[in-house]
Amino acid sequence: MSEDQLTDLEQFPYLYINKINKKVNSLLDLHAKKVFHEWIEQDKISCLPSYRLPKEISPVDTISSIPKSLYSEEEKFDNDYERKVVMELASLDNIKWWHRNMARKGFAINGSINAYPDLLVRTESGKLLLIETKGDQLDNPESKMKAEVGAQWAAMAGRMYKYYMVFQTKNPDYNGAYSYEEFMRIVKEL
Repeated sequence: MSEDQLTDLEQFPYLYINKINKKVNSLLDLHAKKVFHEWIEQDKISCLPSYRLPKEISPVDTISSIPKSLYSEEEKFDNDYERKVVMELASLDNIKWWHRNMARKGFAINGSINAYPDLLVRTESGKLLLIETKGDQLDNPESKMKAEVGAQWAAMAGRMYKYYMVFQTKNPDYNGAYSYEEFMRIVKEL
């Protein structure tokens, strides 16, 4: 480092700490993604039916009853878009039930990044849909990684399991991501 850079480092250490931290985290993310995909190819990772929905949940902030809810009370929605998706799903004849996955406490897809879907939905045909709702502004590298992990999970779990990252209007060009319109068109036929 030059003398000026060393002086900056002494006067503003947190700027350098943040840069180093971001670099280390990005390298860790790349490594985790590489190892995850390698382990899938080597059959070191598998999907096993081990998660069970609890008989009761106790959300702190609840929402009023919406048809087809799995529980008498569900956790409050994060935003109006999430509520819109649930209301539309609840109105479909082919949807048996829906559940608002409790943030960081419910079902998670473990991979190179952990993905906690916002919604779990069961169709009348028995398919389980994991749905992550996203505002268009959240089309970013982290969302892409989550969508790819979700799509990989669905492929490994079998044809009765589906994963959808649903953006308000955008239709990102990566596996697992859909626009709201495209998603609703698909779900109506499941």
